[in-house]
Amino acid sequence: MTTLGPGTLKIGPTGTEIDVSCLINNARVETDKDQDDARYHLCGTSTPGKITYSYKLTGNIDTDSETDAGIFAYSQDHAGESVAFEFTPNTAAGTSASGTLVIDPLDFGADEFGAPMDSDFEFSIIGKPTFDYGTATP
Repeated sequence: MTTLGPGTLKIGPTGTEIDVSCLINNARVETDKDQDDARYHLCGTSTPGKITYSYKLTGNIDTDSETDAGIFAYSQDHAGESVAFEFTPNTAAGTSASGTLVIDPLDFGADEFGAPMDSDFEFSIIGKPTFDYGTATP
């Protein structure tokens, strides 16, 4: 069984990406399935509906709002932009997902006095991410 972490998450253009690995509380690439209704024909046969998949990177991150060089500021300054990402949930296992996601602004604040400032996030992935499978043996 593979566990979450230690791993990495980098967001932004190659060479200037922001490594947010130490801010991530949880993260995953999620898949949503959309299937059209089947078509039923007079002769009794049917044609299955078209299936499409969409992907997103979701999770929770501590916000680093104390710096203009962190992910919080980046999410505010680049909201709606398409940027590269690379996510490796477990470095030892080695499997990673990469591609392009759409940055949305992170939340600012916390639920109660003294609580860590964090934000849930859901970044749409454009197309299907590329999965690079690790070489670890089960």
